[in-house]
Amino acid sequence: MNLLHLSSEKGLRGGENQLLLLAGRTRPGISEWYGLPPGSGLSTALPADIATLPIRCRGLLDLASIATIRSLARSKDIDLIHAHSNRAHKTAAAAKIGRRQRLIVSRRNAFRCRGGWAYRAADHFITISEAGYQALRAGGITADRISIIHDAVDEPALAAASPERCGLGAEEIMILCVAAFTAEKDHATLLDAWHLVQKASPRAHLILAGDGPDLARIRARAEGLPRVTFLGWRNDVASLTKGADIVTLASREEGLGSSLCTAQLAGKPVVATAAGGIAEAVSDRETGLLSPPGDAEQLAQNLIAMSEDSAMRRAYGEAGAERARGMFSLDTFHARHLEIYRRLTGA
Repeated sequence: MNLLHLSSEKGLRGGENQLLLLAGRTRPGISEWYGLPPGSGLSTALPADIATLPIRCRGLLDLASIATIRSLARSKDIDLIHAHSNRAHKTAAAAKIGRRQRLIVSRRNAFRCRGGWAYRAADHFITISEAGYQALRAGGITADRISIIHDAVDEPALAAASPERCGLGAEEIMILCVAAFTAEKDHATLLDAWHLVQKASPRAHLILAGDGPDLARIRARAEGLPRVTFLGWRNDVASLTKGADIVTLASREEGLGSSLCTAQLAGKPVVATAAGGIAEAVSDRETGLLSPPGDAEQLAQNLIAMSEDSAMRRAYGEAGAERARGMFSLDTFHARHLEIYRRLTGA
């Protein structure tokens, strides 16, 4: 089987990290190529023995990328194209017109899909949660064209990471948020909650890791708030997660919440919103505490409760680790992808 992966993303966020976990591990019997924007985070992070090609995948009107994909499909006898982003999906849909290649699309969000020609062109969709599945169904995609594969966590890499406490002492409470600074992650609500948390829990510190278009605005909003640290983009998220006491996320929309999957496997309790797939990733009042999206007061109360109760943190962390080993298994992640690839190609 000859397989072409496509992504249009230049950064290295949750979806790209999942593709890294997939890269080179679905074999034997599969030859793979990766079409990626030049200089992208993925193009530099993939192992050296992975074949990468400069393909920008900017959408239906990206004639250069479409021509490159069609040429590659001929020269490498590609059987299957797996698009890992929205623009890659549209580029691939245009490139396969009149060709035999099958098309799989990975969709990581829980936004209702708009349907249309590009969605009809896909043979199968992979989504990461029940919320994502329902969003596709609401857009008219039939159930037989959708599979749910939860995000995976690289347990060996997590086990090998050394805890990073960002200079905090053992008696202080490190509350970590790893998320891009974009509207759907809703850092504003998290900071509104922090106004209450920092007064009630003087040992608590909020550590924000990530970058994005809203970073400057959120920095300005946090000005004057005590015990808030912005780390920027970090490549040591596993170490930060292992060093944290609590992992939080205030999203308004979320496919699953990959940082929360990692947190639970690391044995860390979660305080988050019940947005989209988060309510599936985190078991409320078992592995974490969930609040309605946008509800800063309830989010604050949950953060305070978790910060002030070490027994709760320990119990929820242990339950989360046990649940995550089954739900976010790397072996299952690989096997499910391989099963879909073989089913679609008959290989």
